Amino acid sequence: MTLDGLATRDNETRAFSLEERSFSRGELPCGARAGNYSVVAPIARGGCGAVYEARHLQTGARVAMKVLHGTLAASPKMVKRFLREIEVVRLLNHPGIVDIHDAGELPDGRPFYVMEHLDGLTLDVLLRQEGRLSPERALDLLEPVCSALDAAHAAGIIHRDVKGSNIFVARGVPRAVKLLDFGIAKLMEPEEGASGFTTAGRAPGTLTIMAPEQILGGPLDARVDVYALGVLLHRLLTGKLPFYSPDAAELLRQHLEEPPPRPSRRTPLPPALDAIVLRCLEKQPEHRYPSVKSFLCALREAVGEPTSGRSSTPELETDAIAVYLDLRLRTDADDLDDALAEELGLVLDLAEERLRDAGLTLVSVTGSEILAVRLLSCDAGEALRERAAVIAIAAALHEEIAQRSRPDARVHPNLCLHAGRVVVRWMPHPEIIGGDLARVGAWAPAEPVHGLCATEEAIRGVDGLELSAGPGRLALIGEPSAQCSSPAPTLRSRAV
Repeated sequence: MTLDGLATRDNETRAFSLEERSFSRGELPCGARAGNYSVVAPIARGGCGAVYEARHLQTGARVAMKVLHGTLAASPKMVKRFLREIEVVRLLNHPGIVDIHDAGELPDGRPFYVMEHLDGLTLDVLLRQEGRLSPERALDLLEPVCSALDAAHAAGIIHRDVKGSNIFVARGVPRAVKLLDFGIAKLMEPEEGASGFTTAGRAPGTLTIMAPEQILGGPLDARVDVYALGVLLHRLLTGKLPFYSPDAAELLRQHLEEPPPRPSRRTPLPPALDAIVLRCLEKQPEHRYPSVKSFLCALREAVGEPTSGRSSTPELETDAIAVYLDLRLRTDADDLDDALAEELGLVLDLAEERLRDAGLTLVSVTGSEILAVRLLSCDAGEALRERAAVIAIAAALHEEIAQRSRPDARVHPNLCLHAGRVVVRWMPHPEIIGGDLARVGAWAPAEPVHGLCATEEAIRGVDGLELSAGPGRLALIGEPSAQCSSPAPTLRSRAV
């Protein structure tokens, strides 16, 4: 298996960039004929094919059309795989799997198939827009996916590529969730003498979600998809992949050797959800859930546990200080390339490590932001010293981000502090569930800010700060002194 190029941020199908749109139109321009269909516009581009919006020439019905890439059409193996995808989807005929209406061949010999057109977005895009999801919403999205996978497994088919970009969330009521792209699906028990979908020892798929036995090219069964569901659930709950490295060989080693991280390390979650993710990500298939159905049953039970127990769990409101990192992109969404995704990951990983090591609780970690909180002492003097310490931590982090080697100018980090009230639920560990600090939009800057900024509540009474005016009510902070020297100090300000 060739690993070069597989270790992208999630190796996901993505929207066309401007260059790719131009290239795509050069291949299949608007108005091009494909059987009884006319091309309207490109929709997306994946590793094996491009998807276009099209219309039926007689009825005008709006459809989506997938066309095999021209560079792959010369390979009989790739054409066979493309045609087998059509066979698999038609065989399953499940409401959670996109319907295929027609299939044909372009004049240049490339195969295509026509499927229902869906208005909405992929789960991958949804995660980029909204960050991590609540356990309840994660369950809501995974239920139809699991139903589709269960039907596939019952038919003897494993998907082998269950990831965010292969799950489509359609708009409308009731909302439809569809499992896409059976292009590398595999029969669990192929007929005797059948060639199957892959050559022995080869492992097609997305390296960021692949089970160890899939990486090694060994025998596969439904538990490969259970492993991918564990990766997906971790990402839904935390906003991040459990395993990631820019180096493909290192990413492979993590899947094969490294224990998976608990999702609760990245965001407050009940132990039952940790247990589900960790069981899905077991290295040995026999230690995972035996089926998608048993995984879904456990997830339903785990999501129901915190809901049923909330009335007896004490909650209180207390003072805290928050550090909020917001990575602003100076580019269009279509220009999110591998280098930019890598830069986002490096900055987020650095901030996450520094804030956690400093003892702050990571309330939210998504693909572009981190909210970290420290609860403050009831003693006024101690609380003042704690705020000063967190300001120093944030200043050091801001400096380290600014001084990173070869920064990508398209990524602008906003780092802001605020002190206020939070609502805390006391379980085995405190869980922050609301309050002033959780409403980031009410105090964080809406525009890019050059420098560490803070609200008046965060800096009030802290000695040794060099301050200047920031946007709105915010102040820009220079270098703080190492410690707060007095319980009732005064500010030294340039102009606030």
